[in-house]
Amino acid sequence: MTTRPAGWIVGALAVALVLSMLAPVIGGAVLVLTVPVAVAGSILTRRRPTGHQDQDVAERLVAAAATLTGERTSSDGEQVGWGAALRAELASITVPRERRRFALGAAAALLGRPHRLRSFVVAAAVAVAFGAGLLGVSRAGLGDDGLGSVTMLLPPVILFTIGYRCARSTRSLRFGLETGILAALTTLVAVAVVYGVEAAHWYHLAPDVSVLDGDYVDFDSTRAAILGAANPIILLVHLLFWSPWPVLGSVAGARTRRAATG
Repeated sequence: MTTRPAGWIVGALAVALVLSMLAPVIGGAVLVLTVPVAVAGSILTRRRPTGHQDQDVAERLVAAAATLTGERTSSDGEQVGWGAALRAELASITVPRERRRFALGAAAALLGRPHRLRSFVVAAAVAVAFGAGLLGVSRAGLGDDGLGSVTMLLPPVILFTIGYRCARSTRSLRFGLETGILAALTTLVAVAVVYGVEAAHWYHLAPDVSVLDGDYVDFDSTRAAILGAANPIILLVHLLFWSPWPVLGSVAGARTRRAATG
């Protein structure tokens, strides 16, 4: 029962490793788009049970929520568990508006209750820890080649782990997603702050060295160095590259927990 979740974890880490090796060759734009496109492609090409072509929006919504939260399908295509009960209840409702309203409530119930405070606490702790570690790496001289490779490649592993652990421990896909996405945003803020601080620090020590990759730069002021390092486009590239990983971790964690308890 753990084969599929283990495959999610190994596959995600393997993709991160391969992309890190291909980054200098394929370029930043292709690197950023590769993971989201791969995830979307796997979802779109997933085989669906026969007989689902005539589902309306409400039934599709409940079925999608049940699939995301790890509900299993029997050999004859029938949903088992809580998802089956909700779909049976939905089948008894004939008014389209009422069906859609019920489907929204059912999907929210399947995804789990929100844990905004807990999510924010975990995300803030992760951001502070990562920012402190990144600053320590830079000040210890381990970032002579720049901090860009660290901030691009390490957070995906952290975010995948956070999403996986949060979703698995609470059996809530929503908690995993909320915490993982918040952690990505708070970590991005931490990266921007450290980039700015270290760009100013590096400018006074070595004005012609980039804090991002250690290459030669030509900044004429501390302000220019800070703006060059904490550039919104650079931060957006980070966020786009990180974004699939907490989602993958949350889905894998939710499926693993349900498989273990099933």
